[in-house]
Amino acid sequence: MTVLFYTTFTDKKIWIKEIKKQFKNIKIITIREKKYFNKVEFAIVWDLPDKILKQLSNLKIIFSQGAGVDHILNLPSYNNTPIVRLQDPIMAERMANYVLSQILNYQLHLSKYLKSQQKKIWLDDLETLTPIDNHKLTIGILGVGFLGNYVAKFLKKINYNVIGFKKNKTLKKFNYKIYTGYNINKFIYSSDIIVSILPSTKYTINFINKNFLSKMKKNSLLINVGRGVTINEKDLINHLNKNKNFFASLDVFNKEPLNTSSKLWSHPNVTITPHIASITVVKSAIAQMYSRYIQYKKTGKIKSDVNLNNGY
Repeated sequence: MTVLFYTTFTDKKIWIKEIKKQFKNIKIITIREKKYFNKVEFAIVWDLPDKILKQLSNLKIIFSQGAGVDHILNLPSYNNTPIVRLQDPIMAERMANYVLSQILNYQLHLSKYLKSQQKKIWLDDLETLTPIDNHKLTIGILGVGFLGNYVAKFLKKINYNVIGFKKNKTLKKFNYKIYTGYNINKFIYSSDIIVSILPSTKYTINFINKNFLSKMKKNSLLINVGRGVTINEKDLINHLNKNKNFFASLDVFNKEPLNTSSKLWSHPNVTITPHIASITVVKSAIAQMYSRYIQYKKTGKIKSDVNLNNGY
């Protein structure tokens, strides 16, 4: 049995070392070893070139190095091979911490105090900078899959009002209010802060556009930790320019790295981080992959984590 490993992550040496440690006595190859392509049954990948996927004729399972799977589904040669996606509690905790940090920055006016510090100004204008209490804020989680649901429950525990939005109705029970389908407007109107954890699908491209933004509260915060293509960046910049008390915390973008010419860089109401909200934890990620691999070897079966109709 042979495993192909390919990634565009900068820590690829750490990954390959840990893969070899977990998948003992199994041949691990890179895309340079073409003579073994017809023996590859499992692939651990991120941004695998389509010309390589096309040559893996015996592929049984694709492991995604991150929570996203659009980098696989968008490949022309992808032919419904089962995909195992990461559902790592440590990654979820990291994302929840990141989201909370951005909420607190907005809620406690921390960026304004930072700017005052840089100018050596003692800013004690409590009339306009009074912190907002947790129970007075409604956080809308846009996309309540594994990560979104974890973030929602995390925030609810510390006394925020939490609501969620899913595209389709579900029988799953949530301990917070869920809006679905045509109730998207009620979800937007009800939210003081919206956290987008949407995947990249044909339905979600430019989902957050001029129309969506116009329905958000004027003194509001938009956090995007899902996929960059879900936001129309031009519409967002226009909205920010027209609403001086509207803020955005962005960890993902249409194109990454974010182009230096982007107006988002210099906008005073925008916080930018380089796709680090939920960095993959290498050791636990590979342990999950190995566990699913063992399960497959025992049963000869594996269920894909991805609903192809939904695209995630």
